Amino acid sequence: MLTFEKIQSAIFITLYVSIFSTIISFILSMFFGYILAIYQFKLKKPIVIFLSSMTSIPPVCAGLLVYLLISRSGPLGWMEILYSPLAMILAQIVITFPIMITLIIKNIETDYPIYKEELLSYGASKKDIIFLLISNKLNIYITVILVGFGRAISEYGAAAIVGGSIDHFTRNMTATIALETSKGNVSLGIILGAILISLTLIISIILNTLKND
Repeated sequence: MLTFEKIQSAIFITLYVSIFSTIISFILSMFFGYILAIYQFKLKKPIVIFLSSMTSIPPVCAGLLVYLLISRSGPLGWMEILYSPLAMILAQIVITFPIMITLIIKNIETDYPIYKEELLSYGASKKDIIFLLISNKLNIYITVILVGFGRAISEYGAAAIVGGSIDHFTRNMTATIALETSKGNVSLGIILGAILISLTLIISIILNTLKND
C-alpha cells in the first residue's frame, strides 16, 4: 500500500506541475511570440537571440535562477513559495517557455508575410490575419504544447532544487526514481520509470502523427 501511495503521489505531482507549467508557458508564448514575430522594434533581435539561447539552458541552472529569485533573500522571497509546487511550476516555465516561444516565432515569421500580402489586399486588418493564423495552425500549436509538456514532465534538476523533493508534496516521478533507486528500492524505480517512458512515448507518437497529417 505504501508503494502504491508513493507511485500515486509522484504521478499526481508530476502531472499537476507539468500541466500547469505547460499551459502558462503556452499562453505566454502565444502572446509574446506573436508580438515578437509580427512587430518590428529596436530590441527585437537581441530578445529573440536571447530566447533562442535559453532553449538549451541546463535544468539545474534554471532551478538555481528561480531559487535565487524566490529564496528569503531574493526579490520574490516575500511570496514564500520556495519548496512548493508553485516554485516547481515557475522553474519549469523557465525551461519550457523559451522552447515554446522560439517554435511559435519561427512558425509565424514564416507564414505571416504570406498571409499578410494577400489578406491586406482584401481589406483584412492585422487582427484578422492573426486570427486566421491561429485558427489554421492548430496542429502546430498542439505540437508546441506537447513538446513543452514532454520537456517539463521529464525534468528533474530544477524541480528538485526549488521543490526540495518533499514526500507527498513536491517529490515528482523523476525525483522519486532517483531517490528510491539510490536506496536500493529498484522495483519502485522501474515501475515509475516505465510509467514515465510510456508517457513520453505517447507524446512522441502523437507528435509524429501530427507531423504526418
